[in-house]
Amino acid sequence: MARIRTIKPEFPQSESMGRVSRDARLLFVMLWPICDDHGRTRAGSRMLARTLFPYDDGEEGLVRTTGSDVSAWLDELEGENCIRRYEVDGSQYLEICNWLKHQKIDKPSKPQFPDPSGTTRDTSATPREDSSLEGKGKEGKGRETSEKSPSGESRKRKTSVPANFGISDRVRKWASERGFTRLEERLEHFVGQARAKGYAYVDWDEALMNAVRDDWAKLGNAPQASPASLPELRA
Repeated sequence: MARIRTIKPEFPQSESMGRVSRDARLLFVMLWPICDDHGRTRAGSRMLARTLFPYDDGEEGLVRTTGSDVSAWLDELEGENCIRRYEVDGSQYLEICNWLKHQKIDKPSKPQFPDPSGTTRDTSATPREDSSLEGKGKEGKGRETSEKSPSGESRKRKTSVPANFGISDRVRKWASERGFTRLEERLEHFVGQARAKGYAYVDWDEALMNAVRDDWAKLGNAPQASPASLPELRA
């Protein structure tokens, strides 16, 4: 269900908006009403084209908006850290970075879409810049910790990169099914940035898969001179 959202007066002066096209700016604002109260929504480009641009179908002289158009605009927004796309159980989603800086949510409803870790837990209590990259864990480094939820169930928490983190069978199988290659190079780049910037995740395999997919979207299978040539992780 779409929601009423607000636009801050300083939004047009945002430098990041000045670096993307007008269509990408429009798409960014139009995403907000279809996001849940945690800044997440589905990211299928064809679905977004039909949902957000229903009259741009090429009839009556109007320019048609296609899934390819939306995909290109999403690329622009992701390049400016406005959104982050991710995959959960084969479905594509996105979340608005700095969501709680864009919107004030007084009484957030239950999450309608999974976060990058694949869960639908409520993260509204703590403002975030990017729910998939937030937190710089200091305690329990390399270990997965947990806490008790009100129901008494154990709930996983984010941890820093494990000392022995590598490419698991789960990641290899996932990459093989999608044709992603050179995992060792992508792993080196991913771990290096995670350690340098203190990133923390609940599911490190899932985080690596997201990073590989993002690298592939930008570089594909082109030769790489060094891990430094890979796109930088977004915080």
